Amino acid sequence: MDIFKSLFDRCCDAVVIVNEQAELIYANLAACQLLDDPSGVLTAMPGQDEGQLWEKQQGRLIEQSGSLLQAVLAHEPVLHQEFLLQRSHTATWLAVTSQAFHLPSLDFHGVLLLMHEVNPSPDSDDLRSSLASRDVLASLINRSILMDRIQQALQQDHQTQQGGIAILCVDITRLKTVNDAFGYLAGDRLLVEIVARLSSSLRPKDVIARLGGDEFIVLLEDIETEAAAIAMAEALHAQMATPFVINGCEIGIGLNIGISLSRAQILDADTLLRQADRAMTEAKCHFGERYRIFAGELTTSPEDTLHLEMSLKQAIEKGEMYLEYQPMVLVRMQEIIGVESLVRWQHPEQGSLSPGQFINIAERTGLIIPLGWWVLEESCRQLKEWQETIPQAQNLFVSVNMSSQQFAQPDVLDRIKAILQRTRLSPQSLKIEMTESVLINNSESIIEILAAIRDLGIRLSVDDFGTGYSSLSYLHRFPVDTLKIDRSFLENADSDYEKLEILQSVVRLAWNLGLEVVAEGIETPKHLAQVQALRCESGQGFLFSRPLNKTAMEAILQSQATAS
Repeated sequence: MDIFKSLFDRCCDAVVIVNEQAELIYANLAACQLLDDPSGVLTAMPGQDEGQLWEKQQGRLIEQSGSLLQAVLAHEPVLHQEFLLQRSHTATWLAVTSQAFHLPSLDFHGVLLLMHEVNPSPDSDDLRSSLASRDVLASLINRSILMDRIQQALQQDHQTQQGGIAILCVDITRLKTVNDAFGYLAGDRLLVEIVARLSSSLRPKDVIARLGGDEFIVLLEDIETEAAAIAMAEALHAQMATPFVINGCEIGIGLNIGISLSRAQILDADTLLRQADRAMTEAKCHFGERYRIFAGELTTSPEDTLHLEMSLKQAIEKGEMYLEYQPMVLVRMQEIIGVESLVRWQHPEQGSLSPGQFINIAERTGLIIPLGWWVLEESCRQLKEWQETIPQAQNLFVSVNMSSQQFAQPDVLDRIKAILQRTRLSPQSLKIEMTESVLINNSESIIEILAAIRDLGIRLSVDDFGTGYSSLSYLHRFPVDTLKIDRSFLENADSDYEKLEILQSVVRLAWNLGLEVVAEGIETPKHLAQVQALRCESGQGFLFSRPLNKTAMEAILQSQATAS
């Protein structure tokens, strides 16, 4: 199968895939060579039982595979050692590590067998050490082997002075959320498919390793320029453009990539790896950045993060938070119909901080709850003030993001009612935005809450649609009014047929469900033309306006009132 070839063809270890009946599905080149079968006869054995792992006279593994496969299919990783008589009739010991897996997109259940030669002593500690040096799930090398490979590449680069090396630290977004929502088996299946896509963009000599969890490292050799490393980062991003399908849900996955390039003074793998990790952390803290290249000291060190965490609670109490507003317009007339409120932090030492620099901290510490309620109340208060002083603002709405932690509060409905009462804002002038994960993670309990909020007259929006769990089933079940299409779908949509098809499908889906569609990230006339061709009713983006402070937003509203 192509998916197995793209994933395992460059793997140094022997990899064999069998189905639930122990029938051979795939063997990579290393497996053919290890089993003394370089011609690839493993893939087809005429005259034998079709698909058996290999002929019984070659060894004992197939004879004992019953208990092995039974344990593996019960989802118990098996460390197995077998004596194999190769066709040349020489004896060797193999370490065989096995893992069951399922690819729902192919409706395939099978077992991965990872094999390599080991010390012939069955009790040898080297055997377990060898087995531990591989990530069974994705068949990728781990940190210890990776560090050796990086060090070798650095030394060779230093000796030859030709080319160069780059390290890409790749963070997979939403993997933890998938594990929490669907279970770890679903997360493992997703991980295998992610690695298959990433691997398909790499050159044969490139190395990909899993450091654990949702973090991967890509080692690139013969990288002469920064642009070449960036091109590879963009290629990895492109592989994530199409959503994955897990348990019937389309799951959008994003990447945060940090890039570190070898320099003459860098001669150790640890330094290069730490630099890539720091760059990845920096990219993660700035929403919308596809990658970040390490260039000396970065702005967000671990010490900075700890300091921000300690300062955030005081910032809320001291009034250091403020709002900016981005206009939302009717695409056809380019007329402002509402604003989205966006929180900022006026840090006394670091200046204005964007949400990407503190929202993760707020969520981790629980401070997102008081911060979120402050944003909602200040947004309602400000719009009510504009409605009373600017005629053109009377029919505007304000759109406010609410976190999953706010929705989980037992008094969420009472708090929203109280804020509307204090600010005297009509519920019809308020839109509440939520991410797709809010709906999926709380699918049963959230329906009642959303229905009650909607009964007040408040409209509900799904933000960044297409980057999480884009499933027709939840859109049909949940009382939502608006889909906000994520900005990533507009990037290169004119030349990317697959992206364009997804966009068209999303818009048709919204129409069929009676939902409004808002396009985010309209930054160029070409983007606008695409949105108009798709017949999206409204949108927002830098082409119309960047987020504005209160004074600048008031000036635009006043000028629109004068023009009308």
